[in-house]
Amino acid sequence: MAGKRTNVEKICRIIVLGVMTCALVGCVQPKRITAAPNGHDNSVISTDDQAPVPTSPHTPVTSTEDQAPVPCQSATDFDLKNSDCTKCHDSQPTDIQKNGGKHKTAVTCLDCHLEHLPLGNETIPQCSMCHDSSDQEHFALGERDVCLGCHRNPHIPLDVTVDDVPENSIGCKTCHASKGVEFSQYPSKHAQKNCTFCHPTKHKVIDKCLACHEPHAEFMVYEDCLRCHQPHSPLNIKYADDTPSNYCGSCHTDLFEMLTKSKAKHSALNCAYCHKTQHPMVPNCSDCHGSPHDNTILNPFNSDCLKCHRNPHDLIF
Repeated sequence: MAGKRTNVEKICRIIVLGVMTCALVGCVQPKRITAAPNGHDNSVISTDDQAPVPTSPHTPVTSTEDQAPVPCQSATDFDLKNSDCTKCHDSQPTDIQKNGGKHKTAVTCLDCHLEHLPLGNETIPQCSMCHDSSDQEHFALGERDVCLGCHRNPHIPLDVTVDDVPENSIGCKTCHASKGVEFSQYPSKHAQKNCTFCHPTKHKVIDKCLACHEPHAEFMVYEDCLRCHQPHSPLNIKYADDTPSNYCGSCHTDLFEMLTKSKAKHSALNCAYCHKTQHPMVPNCSDCHGSPHDNTILNPFNSDCLKCHRNPHDLIF
């Protein structure tokens, strides 16, 4: 009897376990699952009337009845992080790390890229989303297509490429306004050129004067040019008092030769000592010498020193 009772107890336990299993998982026939007929291998669909089962936030899904799109879950439902972007996008994060400027320090991927295909079409933002035209004149030049004319890679925004076209000069002057003012105040052939004529290809590239101009003297280099000429107002010639006289002599050859041969004290002075600060400045003798003669001497010569002393570069004394 004991053996029969044991077998009955085992059978009852099996029946109870079966009922519990059906209650937990449902005693139903398994549904057949097939690949979605939309060309996406990572999307699956049920042959019954259930909605498709998305396998990633980027997976488009389709109903088996009428192929109508079924709304996908939002990115926030999947808790996307900036680190997720690097799983597909390699070059952009590398560019930002190398030379991203404030695009590296002030914003993240998800701050700019608010949408993603296939559900979002505005995957690339307008620059004006952050760079408001009311903040700077430069930001008012146009929308994204205009910006990309110079800032060709938004992930390295300060790597600026420029073409030699007039409209780019307008953009230059919105940041470098003082240079535009110089061009207006001191007209020259430089002012008739595009900014990119002297600053070709890349922002902050500066062609040296001698790329176009012959030096006044063979010994002169680019830095010597800048001692007298400023590139944006080249005819407004200014210089320091200690400018060597041979700089002046490279143009004023006869006067320089006359001065160096003179026995008068003037020969010991730099040209800039008398011709101060700006070319062409011609001083009065009295600026240094005062009035060494009384009127009885000056009046017959109408106070013209050079009627006696001939030439300040070759004085008779």
